Amino acid sequence: IRRDLAAARPDAFRPDLAGSLNNLSNRLDALGRREAALAAIDEAVSIRRDLAAARPDAFRPDLAASLNNLSGCLDALGRREAALAAIEEAVSIRRDLAAARPDAFLPNLATSFDVRGTVLRGLDRHGEAATSFADGLAAISALFLALPQAAEAVTRALVRGYLQSCEDAGIAPDQEMLAPIIAKLAEIGAKEAPEDGNT
Repeated sequence: IRRDLAAARPDAFRPDLAGSLNNLSNRLDALGRREAALAAIDEAVSIRRDLAAARPDAFRPDLAASLNNLSGCLDALGRREAALAAIEEAVSIRRDLAAARPDAFLPNLATSFDVRGTVLRGLDRHGEAATSFADGLAAISALFLALPQAAEAVTRALVRGYLQSCEDAGIAPDQEMLAPIIAKLAEIGAKEAPEDGNT
């Protein structure tokens, strides 16, 4: 439907088409149909790149989101150098957005650092991966410590990736950075544990 609408009135409906293609890619990927997922997200990125070139303030956030998803699709297909290029572009955009509006965009930036770290791990670049996960933790830690429910999932993923990458790289984790985050995660875990001690 949105393809037909966009063909008739591209200025009005191409953004909606790109959004649906982005969602389609996610659903196809969840079903393991990765080549089809890649085709859909490629088209979404192409549309959103055009939109962002014309109206960057309105469409750069959407372009970054689709680049983030594109990187995940490429990584799942083993195309890790291409995945890295896509996520580097997403990180660059989201870094700019977060500098201007940190409350709105720091969680997205942290997510892109997580994806970047995962891609770098797949390339056996473990020291760089550890740095990417650490950058993500630096971006999200203040929000997580203040409002843990708003950033728990990405924070857990970043901590896990960081510790794994440090181990693989043979480097010591930054305990000063980790300490308040680990303490807050432990506090959350204690609150969520059953009162009778059963698991």
